[in-house]
Amino acid sequence: MNQDKSEVEDHLLVGSVVKAFQVLESFDRLRPSMGFSEIARATKLEKSAAQRAAHTLWRLGYLEKAATGEYRLSLKCQDIGMSFAETNRIFLSVSPYIKMLRRKTAASVNLTMLDETETVFVQRHTNPDQLGNTIGVRARLPVYCTATGIAMLSQLSDERVRSILERSDLKPRMPNTVWEIDKILQRIDETRIQRYAFGFEEDVASDITLACGFTDPSTGDVAALGLSYFSGSVTVPEAIAESRDLLIGLVGNLSSELSGN
Repeated sequence: MNQDKSEVEDHLLVGSVVKAFQVLESFDRLRPSMGFSEIARATKLEKSAAQRAAHTLWRLGYLEKAATGEYRLSLKCQDIGMSFAETNRIFLSVSPYIKMLRRKTAASVNLTMLDETETVFVQRHTNPDQLGNTIGVRARLPVYCTATGIAMLSQLSDERVRSILERSDLKPRMPNTVWEIDKILQRIDETRIQRYAFGFEEDVASDITLACGFTDPSTGDVAALGLSYFSGSVTVPEAIAESRDLLIGLVGNLSSELSGN
């Protein structure tokens, strides 16, 4: 969790809470368990501050302590994610649409949501052909270089899109990555016209993705449904022929449902 200038000048911001979340967010696939010194290095906190934050989180039940003295995330952390799933309108509404896409296509089905400059994979139902295509730690990718990200950006105003891109670390991640601002903006315009975004090996190897973005008008949440194919099993024309119209139609129905609630 990086503190920008607005956070530093926010007199309502509680520093101890910020440090506690820095500690929680420092645990990941590469660092599943850590002692005080490792937590301090990962969070860039002083060791005493890291110790107090970790100890407090342990007492609250959000960290577990092993016999070695190292900490790890506890099951109680999952309760927060479950509460999100139980209260978010998009998450609650999308289930029948994901089931339909899984039944009607041979693709992996992804539900992503926009978080500042990143695409967050909220749900991912993977086709066995794509088990080797791991998204990475915490299932986050830069929004500018994914079909689901472009689909979500197409739902926003030009001003907000530029703000997101200006705050993004634009660079090629794969040979097919579109990363120059003018080309990204052109891609977003095309997505608005054709109602879906398309990507081929732009963020993950051997990946073909079609995605449609949508918004929850009552909350402002921006999301996308994406279909990902393994390029070794299907061609681009085959993927588009199988799923484009179905995906556009289902996301249209989902958008209408969210607008009517």
